[in-house]
Amino acid sequence: MDNFNEIYATLSAVPGLCDSIGMEKGMAFVRLAGRLKDAITVVQPPTHDAADAPEHLPDGIRTFLGSAIDLPMEYIDGCWKAFSNIVWKYDEDGKTKGSDAEAFKRYGLDNLLSSRMLFPPSHYCNTPGCTNTNTLRDKAGPLKAVLYTLSDGACATFSTHLSCPSCRARYYPNYVVRDGTRTYYDQIPSAVQVAEHQYVERALLNLFTNLLLISWTSATNGARVYNETLSQPEKRPDHPDWMDTSFKLRPEHVWDGFLLISLLEDYEARGATLRVPHTGDQKDRFTAVMQERNARIQLCGQPEWGHYCTKCLRVWDEDSKTSEIYPTFHLDGRQRLIFFVEKLHVVVIDGISIGHPCCGVLHCPNSLNRHRFCTAHAHRHNVCAVEGCEVAADSDDGFMTCCDPNHRLLETTHNFKKRDKAMFQLRTNITAEEVEELELPSDTTDPACPAAKDPSGNRKIRALFGRRKTHNEQIMVRPCGVIVARATFFGSETVTQTVVHLEFRWWDMLRKVFRADGSMPHIVFYDNNCTLYKHLVRISDPLVETVGFPVDVFHWTCKHKKEGVECAYHCNPLLFSELLGASDPLPPSALQPLYDLDDIAPPIRAACLCDRFLRDSGHHRLGVQTSGQRLRQTQRETTEQWQGDEQARTGCH
Repeated sequence: MDNFNEIYATLSAVPGLCDSIGMEKGMAFVRLAGRLKDAITVVQPPTHDAADAPEHLPDGIRTFLGSAIDLPMEYIDGCWKAFSNIVWKYDEDGKTKGSDAEAFKRYGLDNLLSSRMLFPPSHYCNTPGCTNTNTLRDKAGPLKAVLYTLSDGACATFSTHLSCPSCRARYYPNYVVRDGTRTYYDQIPSAVQVAEHQYVERALLNLFTNLLLISWTSATNGARVYNETLSQPEKRPDHPDWMDTSFKLRPEHVWDGFLLISLLEDYEARGATLRVPHTGDQKDRFTAVMQERNARIQLCGQPEWGHYCTKCLRVWDEDSKTSEIYPTFHLDGRQRLIFFVEKLHVVVIDGISIGHPCCGVLHCPNSLNRHRFCTAHAHRHNVCAVEGCEVAADSDDGFMTCCDPNHRLLETTHNFKKRDKAMFQLRTNITAEEVEELELPSDTTDPACPAAKDPSGNRKIRALFGRRKTHNEQIMVRPCGVIVARATFFGSETVTQTVVHLEFRWWDMLRKVFRADGSMPHIVFYDNNCTLYKHLVRISDPLVETVGFPVDVFHWTCKHKKEGVECAYHCNPLLFSELLGASDPLPPSALQPLYDLDDIAPPIRAACLCDRFLRDSGHHRLGVQTSGQRLRQTQRETTEQWQGDEQARTGCH
């Protein structure tokens, strides 16, 4: 029944209904009832087909619609007969009209109804092997929840979970629980659950994500901005049942929402299903899947791993010497297309000095749990904090060092400096005002101070009283600014972690990222390529025969002494003829936003945030081409020239 004649005939069957309802009330009935389709379905008999509109409305919904539209109950029944098919086809856009929101606020809460009720996406059980074909049942009833939205602020709503009597599966708005495991639905929900009774709209999570990635807004400030400007407190209900409910968005909600939406998008892109434990604390529920994701991103690279464009890939015809992005083709005697081209693909490696708390043992990659050491090195909490000292600490008296006077002095000095800093500085400023200043004559000179060696020696003792931080984030980026990989270096930035011999492949970042055949770049820019090249030659690594390792122009010009064959010839960017005409390989703005990620997030969340930034800052994935390339001929020629110059200079033959 969706034409005017049939609708009018049905409405006319109820005496006085046509005189009481107009176009505005009819449209309001369709809008309000259309938002309650799931609430209408869950109270129907199990044999009811959820795809069809039921014959009668539940009493609670009849009462709400009658109060909201100002119609008697018998008129509501007549409207349902006339508009039920239209209501069941009505697709609401998620936003609530002002008058509809006010109607739900005034009349819906008493009947456990709201404009944005949360239900599972299906009313049928989809567990493999389950024989139940009836609609799922709601045993617990609607539960109070707060939905944080972008357009309507913080809304009072209700969430419903359905149960299958056959397989005991419980279906929630975001996931289904089977055998103590949460299995998230394949389609990302419009509202993501961030706590037991708190949900955040996906559009709002996208806003928080962009604030984190673009303006580097912390989760705390993001929550503050929402609570002050977008929460719309004037729309909060004054119903007695909601007086003790908090509508304040917390930073934990922002973090959990960001992490969960990132995981769901990652799993959706890979065609996988996200599964996490249903029991335990919310803060620990996603730790394992985040660690797995971060490890996979570091191993497999960013989505733009195979990117190429005219700024990072150079292809030219060897005969005509013309530089083109696409190669030229020629026909040989057998009428076959063959390539007469040269190709050059470049990557830049750089370390960004942003650190995150890590285990106090140098180079230990294990995660922390608010301690100085990881679980594997927890025994070191009772060892002296001075580096190199293995004596037990005097922890019974509250010290982190042993009984050595020098070690104890180091700790007491550290504690004195950090205690009462604000009051100490205030007292210092007050005292400084009472000090008289005496201007010395210009010809006055201080007596010479004789140099004396420290009797304790030149070596200073060092101690680690707090948590150690990672050394840097190692980035691989194309000259056009597209970042293809990231890895965390814990103790230091060494050449063996960047590029190393095949025997120690588990440390090798370059080979891990470009492990596919033909994907290894032809040129690798690195500010310490001189040392890197020397190391590869010493261990006879075959990589030096296929890959060029020049130093970027800035570091080679301003930071290197040009002494030795590695710096003067093998890593001299001016001697790579394929690079002539190219500008400095790394845009300064490419990595700048990552510096501001320091200290705004715990380590595992920061890693996820870095990967999300690197993904969103890239271009569209294009692919990668493979072909041979002569790269070391210039190095061999310049080596012979350098040896000849050295012989001529020294007079040796």
